Amino acid sequence: MNQDKPREIRLALDAIPLGGKAEGKAGEDAVLFVRDADGVRAFQAKCPHLGAPLAKGEICGSRLYCPWHKAAFAIADGSVEEPPALESLTRYPVRIEGGEAVATLTPEPAPAKRAGTTVGAVLIVGTGAAAVACVTTLRREGFSGTITMIGREVQEPYDRTKLSKQFLAKPTPPEAMLLEPDFAAAHRVERIAAEATRIDPATRSVTLADGRVLTGDALLIATGSRAVRPDFEGVDRDGVMTLRSLDDAVRLSDAAEQARRVVVIGAGFIGLEAAAFLTKRGLSVTVLSREEIPFAKRFGEAVGTALKRYHAGNGVTFVTGCVARIVGDESVAAVEIEDGTRLPADLVVIGAGAAPETAIVAGAEPDGQGGLAVGTDLKLADGVWVAGDIAAFPEHGSRLTARIEHWRLAQQHGTHVARAILGATDAFSGTPFFWSNQGDKRLDYGGYAPDFDRVILQGDPAALDFIAYYVRENRAVAACSIGRNPAFTAFLHLLGEDRVPSAEAIEAGADLPALA
Repeated sequence: MNQDKPREIRLALDAIPLGGKAEGKAGEDAVLFVRDADGVRAFQAKCPHLGAPLAKGEICGSRLYCPWHKAAFAIADGSVEEPPALESLTRYPVRIEGGEAVATLTPEPAPAKRAGTTVGAVLIVGTGAAAVACVTTLRREGFSGTITMIGREVQEPYDRTKLSKQFLAKPTPPEAMLLEPDFAAAHRVERIAAEATRIDPATRSVTLADGRVLTGDALLIATGSRAVRPDFEGVDRDGVMTLRSLDDAVRLSDAAEQARRVVVIGAGFIGLEAAAFLTKRGLSVTVLSREEIPFAKRFGEAVGTALKRYHAGNGVTFVTGCVARIVGDESVAAVEIEDGTRLPADLVVIGAGAAPETAIVAGAEPDGQGGLAVGTDLKLADGVWVAGDIAAFPEHGSRLTARIEHWRLAQQHGTHVARAILGATDAFSGTPFFWSNQGDKRLDYGGYAPDFDRVILQGDPAALDFIAYYVRENRAVAACSIGRNPAFTAFLHLLGEDRVPSAEAIEAGADLPALA
């Protein structure tokens, strides 16, 4: 008799703090209740990005931040405001009954949108984070014109952040990395798997390797970067690999099935993530680095030393030195360093960074960082934008020109470009953020501090429980953290609003969550 009655979740109002949130459950169902001066609202309980429990997130101002990867949602209606989530939260009707908030588990319909724009055809070169964010934002905002995506990879768009992490820990099907099983069909995109050989911003045209020339009313150039492969002697031997694309990750994972000893060249994020997860797979892993302490220039010696100790404690061997050559017959047998030491290896992973793909852009000279210089509008020419790894743009928090290779920042760029295509004129002011899975520990970094005057360190890096603030010209312009999510999220939020307290106030123990 009551089979058609909608399911409900009840939670005492007293359990939902004013200005806060609480999860309500009924059986296997769950919702997140949010309460402020305007009342109580209910949303899906998990982040649409990777399913993080939003009850463990942070509310800063009018935003709810995901606890894992800092996607941000408006608490007024659940709309997505910052990636890596690209969808808004599902909202449920709420009524107050006595002393309880009651959510009915029938989703409220998303408001229909219709974009008003003269742009009929959008052309995108690239299939990575910036391109995907541009497409999803255009469609979410009601754009009904044609979208064409060009990229050399044949796969549907995938999550590149996972390639050096869980994908390597055990044999994993490549399909598990896809953002959606059929992204092109779901978002009504014409997908062209081809090599672009020339991009002409003046005519908004793209020439493909087969001679075809495509044009659009709006053009997004998001060509990304390629893995750097240094010219070591022996670098072309079998078993020497880079890790940038899904194809790279598949080859590396397959090779790891037969390998016993791995040498990772480079102690950056890709190198140490790969080392950590290949170690979990039971391989003997040696990291060869020019620097004695990884990340010392980026995070300071205390944080770098703690990360090195953590990885060493999990079985990673560190060697300081420079590659002389890679030894072997057809396949790799060892990496020889300049002092003559040989590091035995069945498999070599080169983590020597990435170079922006800008050579095919006609009439655009890369700057000193290898990027294409743009203003806060991210425009290269009329109706032409650049985004992601190739963009050298004015970074809002540091007030420096930056070229940043972060997945979330590329998504922020792509979202901004989509809104600009639809007529928005706001300057790009997104705050950079990235996360790195250092084995079982998630490291968060927000802001931009390629150089810094000093570090304000709170907590204990050796215990991997700390937050470090990076000060430049007496302003805290970046922070790095493990295990201090409330303070870190508050800093990220305040940085985006130009409300970070002075370095002296932070050093004196300013309560950032209370300020946010």
